Amino acid sequence: MSSSLYPVALNISSKKCIVIGGGKVGTRKALALAESGALVTVVSPEATLELRNAATAGVLQYCPVAFAPQHLTDAFLVIAATDSPEVNATVAVAGQEQGSLVNIAGDALEESGDFSTMAVIRRGDLTIALTTGGAGPALTARLRREMELYFGPEWIDYVELLRKMRERAKNEIPEPELRANALRKLVAMDSLREKIKAGEQDTAEEEALKCLLP
Repeated sequence: MSSSLYPVALNISSKKCIVIGGGKVGTRKALALAESGALVTVVSPEATLELRNAATAGVLQYCPVAFAPQHLTDAFLVIAATDSPEVNATVAVAGQEQGSLVNIAGDALEESGDFSTMAVIRRGDLTIALTTGGAGPALTARLRREMELYFGPEWIDYVELLRKMRERAKNEIPEPELRANALRKLVAMDSLREKIKAGEQDTAEEEALKCLLP
């Protein structure tokens, strides 16, 4: 299945998303959906304290009952995250019958879902998604830890700086080819990120402007 996956970033802002299962996996999936702006409801007789607290804070809705197909009505996206393969399979069928995107989290019947979720690293507007195609969560976790070390918090300001420079280039370098060359040269300057990491944001911006508009 992994070789045929097509990577895509979904806009789920204000979309109805349902998570079936309130354990650790369901909690993690539900909070990730809410962080991306989805309207999240979790359906499960039991739930973690973290999930219940999120519901109390209004981050998501929690429905403390057993799953029934009507819970998925009008759902854009459905995640089955129970510890029962049978329930997960039932959720998948019900969701797909009404046209919802379905993911089966951590289940042997994963192939019956529509998509797989990925490990994510966020640094401001920089989002890095990682999958090992079923090789195992241990490998995914190791790679994520290693990538988090490389893509440190300085990348937040670095990406924002590049965004600002791109806007300047669009306004001040009208020729597309010259503009593209200038931006490629700018991205090649590793010193910008190093200065930001050292707390020298202003210096980094000055050097970026000199490179872009010599």
